Amino acid sequence: MQVQSLVVIGAGPLPELSMRRGTESLAEGLMLPSRTLPVGMSPHAGLQSLGSDSPCLLRLSGDPGRLGPDGQSWLDALGAWRLPTLLLGAPLADGSIPGVVPAFLALCENRRVPVLGLAQLGGAWSPNQRRQDGLPWCGWLGESQDPDASAAREALITLLKQRYSRFSSASATAALTHQP
Repeated sequence: MQVQSLVVIGAGPLPELSMRRGTESLAEGLMLPSRTLPVGMSPHAGLQSLGSDSPCLLRLSGDPGRLGPDGQSWLDALGAWRLPTLLLGAPLADGSIPGVVPAFLALCENRRVPVLGLAQLGGAWSPNQRRQDGLPWCGWLGESQDPDASAAREALITLLKQRYSRFSSASATAALTHQP
């Protein structure tokens, strides 16, 4: 079974430094090398550059929903390549999630991107509020100074590993059953 890379994208505009730190924390926990590709490069060329040898945690820097000169977006490519994807979303000052996050999730679903879930990047984590959102939350990547951040990160990584493993198993089964 070929293990695929895991892609991390921002659901809406997120600070580059926060995205980088969050992705590095995830890569460390998942024991995957981390790579970053700018969304300004050709999606298919960028994905081909990953190779098939070893999976990585791939962070896309920029807006993956933006159309490129060829009329395609990174989301189109992620859907076509069937790469498992984690969305990072940041809360507003009041702890609520901006509308761009569910809109981005809907865009991913429309482009057939296999979304493993959402992770909240920064802010205060409120499980009750996140349940009310009705979105597929995996957990929270808090600031390193927060005493709850370490336990929350471990819980997020555990759930992400489970979803990633189920996705990989389902992809392998689908590949075996759809061979000509």
